Amino acid sequence: MASLFRRRVVINLLRAFWVIIIFWYEYGTFYSSVHDCNWPDLTLYPSDVGATYDANISHVLLVADPQIVDRYSYPSRNFLVAHLTRLIVDLNLRKNWKAAIEKKPDAIVFLGDMMDNGRDSMSDAEYESYFQRFQSIFKADASIPQYFIPGNHDTGLGRTEYFSPHAHSRYVNHFGSPNTEISIANHTLVLFDAPNYADEDSQRYGQGKKINQWVPRKGGSLEYMKAFAKANHSDPVILFSHIPLYRPDGKSCGPLREKGNIRPGVGPGYQNVLEKLSSQRLLEAFKPAIVFSGDDHDYCEYTHHLSLRNAPIQETKEVTVKTISMVMNVRRPGFQLLSLAPALLHSETSETLAERPCVLPDQLRIYLQLYIPSLITSLLIVFLVSLRHRSTFHNKADSNLAEVHLLSDIEEGTGDAVESTFTSSRRQPTSSGRLNSRMTTINPGWRIAPEERYSKSNSFNVSEWLCGFADVILSASGRSRGPSSRRSWLLTFLRDVRDVAVFPIATFIFITWWTVSN
Repeated sequence: MASLFRRRVVINLLRAFWVIIIFWYEYGTFYSSVHDCNWPDLTLYPSDVGATYDANISHVLLVADPQIVDRYSYPSRNFLVAHLTRLIVDLNLRKNWKAAIEKKPDAIVFLGDMMDNGRDSMSDAEYESYFQRFQSIFKADASIPQYFIPGNHDTGLGRTEYFSPHAHSRYVNHFGSPNTEISIANHTLVLFDAPNYADEDSQRYGQGKKINQWVPRKGGSLEYMKAFAKANHSDPVILFSHIPLYRPDGKSCGPLREKGNIRPGVGPGYQNVLEKLSSQRLLEAFKPAIVFSGDDHDYCEYTHHLSLRNAPIQETKEVTVKTISMVMNVRRPGFQLLSLAPALLHSETSETLAERPCVLPDQLRIYLQLYIPSLITSLLIVFLVSLRHRSTFHNKADSNLAEVHLLSDIEEGTGDAVESTFTSSRRQPTSSGRLNSRMTTINPGWRIAPEERYSKSNSFNVSEWLCGFADVILSASGRSRGPSSRRSWLLTFLRDVRDVAVFPIATFIFITWWTVSN
């Protein structure tokens, strides 16, 4: 009984341990990681303005490179592994998004690459299903406007046989105009189609034409940029470009980057940074107060220096926002918070905008460095407890079996020595110091039922009791109890594993259901 009690205590402790870590690392840690990442409003208040103007500051949530995967994202993986990958990544995106949307933004801007293969050739029905998956993951209140800029995975960059000729039109029909501007809190937010701009610039360069000799593509990014530069804009401009602007190779991205830096490079369907002259033209045309970009997946801060005629050097900060996805070669995904001060708070000495990054949990570390080691440790503990329980069980079974053999010998009259031994072991002194004569003889017809002795010594369930009883019977008949013993122990071990796993699995299923349904 004591062995069984200790075994149940260990199982219950393991249950509690797993329920706690599943609840925390599948739910709590996502909110905890961004709990202290608040909107950077305080830097926007002039020293003579109190907190009564807090409601006037607008909050914009920036999300980069969700890049939801599909069956073509990992072509080397078989169907089951690819499907499992998609489920895990989608679930992680949902949890990351819920943590981000808890910041209650006034507007949301996606910095491109919404879908990993949105540019690929597929039927309209496939694209629609793909888009619906994106919408089901990134659900937000209908009162919160969402804006998008295209990435190279959305509309393509260059020409290959794998890209759909309908990629651009599909993007426009589902996400809106690729080049547009919006006004929020007396700031002009320019949503710029950088892949189209890079593609047109590459074609111009390939034809050997200078910028003043090139006729801009109708409805293209270059045409939009020139039109914007001719217009009058009094509010501060914020430029959103999927592709980062040019910077010399090896320039630091600051301490918040996980590894390396942004290196210029180009290939089929991608371009790491815009060309140097193309970047300068963007800065001259838009004169942005700040630039936000994506594509690189890791965080980066860089300050551009632009020299203009008869003007001081213009410094423009660019922030490359972290991806929100767990499978984009960064350990900790993230998002960006942007606070915009209205005209009421604008002054010559105060900033009109402030931004800060927020980082999310390292999902791969949770799986590889927490769940897997904890699973191995838990299985080892259950194994040792089951092994100890088996040893205790057989010690008691052997004791019962010895009495069964002894009574059998007495019943058959096999010798005085046996009877004498049994009799002496059964004699008990009376209060007068003499032995009770009734204890000196044994009724030859009396037996100790092994199943009764066994049931009194241990409180097992039916299957355990039957396995143990069969083991005793086989041993009494002279057969080896090895296979039966192993089967009994294996069943006990598997039942213990099941008993430990059922509650954390139920917790995980509930959290997953809540994440998907809300």
